[in-house]
Amino acid sequence: MKARNWTLLIWLLLAACAQVREISGGEKDTVPPQLVNSYPAHLSTRFTSKRIVLQFDERIQLDRVRDRLLVSPPLSEPPDVRITGSKNVTIDLNSPLKENTTYTFAIGEAVKDLSEGNAAVGLVYVVSTGEVVDSMLVAGEVLNAYTGKPETEVLVSLYATDDTATVRTGRPAYATRSDASGRFTLKHLRPGSYRAYALRDQNANFRYDLPNEEIAFLDSVIVLESLDSIAPFHTLELFREVSAVQALRESRVLADGAVRLVLARPGEDLSVRDVARSGGELTWTNAWSATRDTVLLWPSDTTALSLGRYELRSDGLILDTIRYRMVERMPFATSLQVRVVEVENEAMVDVRAARPIAAVDTSLIRMVRDSLPLAYTVERDSVDQRLLHLRTDLPPGSEALLVILPKAIRDIYGGENDSLRTGLGRAAEKSTGTLRIRFEHKTPPRYARILQLLDGQGNVVRRSFMEISANTVVWERLMPGNHTLRMIMDRNGNGRWDTGELELGLQPEQVLSFGETINVRAAWDLAVDLKVE
Repeated sequence: MKARNWTLLIWLLLAACAQVREISGGEKDTVPPQLVNSYPAHLSTRFTSKRIVLQFDERIQLDRVRDRLLVSPPLSEPPDVRITGSKNVTIDLNSPLKENTTYTFAIGEAVKDLSEGNAAVGLVYVVSTGEVVDSMLVAGEVLNAYTGKPETEVLVSLYATDDTATVRTGRPAYATRSDASGRFTLKHLRPGSYRAYALRDQNANFRYDLPNEEIAFLDSVIVLESLDSIAPFHTLELFREVSAVQALRESRVLADGAVRLVLARPGEDLSVRDVARSGGELTWTNAWSATRDTVLLWPSDTTALSLGRYELRSDGLILDTIRYRMVERMPFATSLQVRVVEVENEAMVDVRAARPIAAVDTSLIRMVRDSLPLAYTVERDSVDQRLLHLRTDLPPGSEALLVILPKAIRDIYGGENDSLRTGLGRAAEKSTGTLRIRFEHKTPPRYARILQLLDGQGNVVRRSFMEISANTVVWERLMPGNHTLRMIMDRNGNGRWDTGELELGLQPEQVLSFGETINVRAAWDLAVDLKVE
């Protein structure tokens, strides 16, 4: 009996040992590969080798080397980079190096460990073809010129002032990329004078040569003279220039039948001609964006539209020829969106259809308050043919019901709305706040200003144009919540933010962001004093 029990126990132990279980393996590896040796050595002088070997402490992989390896000064031909022996990175140079020059190979982001993919961020290898390793540096940040937010992965470059190369025509003397916080540091620079640029280099050729690339530049020359001096911190504000000539950047047919066109610069007019059509009449209804660089075009007839070719003209010039090909089937019903807009002492209800409106049957639109009909008037928007304005007397703090019955609104393609019932309401005076802002300028302002109030999501909820002499703004009936302020120095007084122009040395219009959060509270009248340097 005992022997039988021992036999059973042994079989149970063997069965347990044979089970396949997941190995726990301990904590996840978060340590990036570490460089343990390099041949020639890091910070070597009199460098003449055609090959560089970097040895790491673990097995590695390479990721997007062409995009992530940055050699400064840039080489005329990119090097060949490969893994050798599982832990080594070998770099074979394909172009000669300049004499008495310090070279930086920023390769860290391209090298990852094999197990977890941790990148060796910040790893650089530096050598000099001369007697010394240069030691000057330039540091700063790249910000979006309009939002003030950091711009990452932007090429930052320096051009020697005595060099004929420019950001449009040649390679820079030194280059690096901005990090996730928009910061950059250019190290191991030789003394001298430099022009600084930031570039969203879309084709990775170190040149500003594409219309969709963004650029930034410093007004002043950077002079590197002595290590004893404190290195200034430079801010580069990235912007996209308005194209010198009009061009079509993008064309796409949307689900609701419109052609969405994105232009290189704001346009005043746009005409479309079917170059293949003979006879008949085809018209196009347009809706421009506020900046007039994007336009939606709805054709009057979509029958056999895909067979035609359509010539675009803007300001009397031929831009392009496009095709009309729908990817999705157009929905028959036209969808509606409704919102209440505060207009002084009355409420205006905006009803926007998905497509331009052909007809409205007001007998099928009702407003009801306290079970009684609420009178309203209907206005067509003078610019946007998709938009209706319903004006009514709805006092603050009151509510109403909007009912739009089927077939009340018909679009240009015969599509009609489905039934819509939605509540309307205006906040009571005691549930909204008032904000009074007074500015104190260190020096009298030179330009008119545009003041914007942003909500917690960064959306502009109020906007005021301030003449040069103005220093106060009052906003009433604000919804409670945290807000911030943004001020645009409107250099040309056109009421909008304008970008810069490189050839003229013209920076974008200055945008000041007031980082302090303003808490608008219900039934509060809040006064804020702000100083502008």
